[in-house]
Amino acid sequence: TPLGTQHDAPDNMSTGVVALGVASPLPRARLVPRRTACRHLRGRSRPIKTRASGDADGKTSSTSPASNKLLSALCPLLKLFSGGDAGAPRNRVVEVVTSGLASISRMPHGVTVQPECVVRKTQPTKPIVLYEFEACPFCRRVRETATQLDLQLLVKPCPKDALTHRDEAMNNGNTKGTFPYLVDENTGTAMGESEDIARYLWATYGEQTEFPEAVVSSTLFTGWMPTLLRAGRGMTRYASADTNNAKNNSEKNNQPNITLYNYEGNQFARLVREALCELELPYVLKNAGKGSGRRSELSQIDANASVPYLIDQKTGASLGESDEIVAYLFREYGGFVGEEA
Repeated sequence: TPLGTQHDAPDNMSTGVVALGVASPLPRARLVPRRTACRHLRGRSRPIKTRASGDADGKTSSTSPASNKLLSALCPLLKLFSGGDAGAPRNRVVEVVTSGLASISRMPHGVTVQPECVVRKTQPTKPIVLYEFEACPFCRRVRETATQLDLQLLVKPCPKDALTHRDEAMNNGNTKGTFPYLVDENTGTAMGESEDIARYLWATYGEQTEFPEAVVSSTLFTGWMPTLLRAGRGMTRYASADTNNAKNNSEKNNQPNITLYNYEGNQFARLVREALCELELPYVLKNAGKGSGRRSELSQIDANASVPYLIDQKTGASLGESDEIVAYLFREYGGFVGEEA
């Protein structure tokens, strides 16, 4: 099927880039002694404790200051190639091809759920909050880990020029002002540094399986490819975005109104995450990678649904095609009034 006309990845595809070719699946991880006890997931609330860099699993992070400086330097340059108004209609073929190549560059990470995590013995009962922005290769590393662990996240996008979430992250202990930054209310943990976060998540929610070192080691070689191929998308806050977007929460439970069924390696889901980031819209990220039980959950909502699939409780909208979702988000939350694609 030509890429320009391919539908968002159906459930029988391991990723939305099948037409472009795929790499071999993730090897099954070996069982190892549990490092972080799951008993922390039960019982009373725990005060949030900020971890210093490098204390997750006793390893030091590979997110170097030089890498962060390089990313900062790339921001204005990539913005020049981002295609102008982010809310305007986009060339569908170019969007799908560049996002597809971005997915291929990171294969097989962020596609398949670790088998032991499909039926987790103890599910997190409180939010795992991730402050991040889509274009960041180090944030991508954490999202890939979450897909493989089949974790649900509460994502609070922190694009450049963010009005709310960057300050909120700082108030929650992110004194360095770097991303990603994670707050896990289940264990009372707050921490930065992508490698530390990835190792922490795997030790806590990996069901005693060995951490996949390739998720970390490959970032410095291919982690930048999606950032470059997508040329500034998911990096900067959309200038016309509603100033109240970051507060788009349900009155019932103070959770985001928007839910996105997603897996990190899906080329179409990436386009939606970019828009959510540029609009600084918080959302519940329900990972539904290959093997995830959430695929059955999604089919119960809509028998024809596939990833990505967005539900907006505020407006009652349920959308399953990435181009329609992106247009909807910029129209509803970005103030875009131009002609739709």
